[in-house]
Amino acid sequence: MKNSLKTVAIVVICVSLCLGYYYYLTQRNVGKEGEMTEVEMIISKDLEKSYPKTAREVVKFYNRILKCYYSQEYTQEQLVQIAQQARLLMDEELRENNPQDVYLEAVKMDISAYKKEGKKIANMSVDRTNEVEYDTKKGKDYAYVDSSYFMKGKKDSKRVNQTYILRKDENSRWKILGFYQ
Repeated sequence: MKNSLKTVAIVVICVSLCLGYYYYLTQRNVGKEGEMTEVEMIISKDLEKSYPKTAREVVKFYNRILKCYYSQEYTQEQLVQIAQQARLLMDEELRENNPQDVYLEAVKMDISAYKKEGKKIANMSVDRTNEVEYDTKKGKDYAYVDSSYFMKGKKDSKRVNQTYILRKDENSRWKILGFYQ
């Protein structure tokens, strides 16, 4: 009887240790990857090492930034970092016409206006790959990517369509040159 009691106790302790170790292994990465917010994911993306490969992917990443601007919670420091990521997607010419401090103030004013009106981006979509238009002018490659946004507000909802103009830079990266509705 003493041997069977010892065996049961040892089995219970071993099972407890195994379950504890299993719990430790499954929970140790939750804080790192499982709980990252969209804002944190945008900020943490290293665009120098993993820049979007196509014009469509550039617009899709820019749309994620827009959604963060208008639909996520963040600190002022995070807003500055998000805006810096957005500027990395822009063509040199567009960045020169919109210095960082001017761009950041314009973004803040736009966000404030959206919040005042109770607007949020509910849904967004980007043209499929085969719908992206490409052109070459004066030896430079251009792409035209259509994106649509479904905006929800306090009073109404509406769809906004926008065409992004992208140009390849000297590193063959697609950069946003401008857009129009």
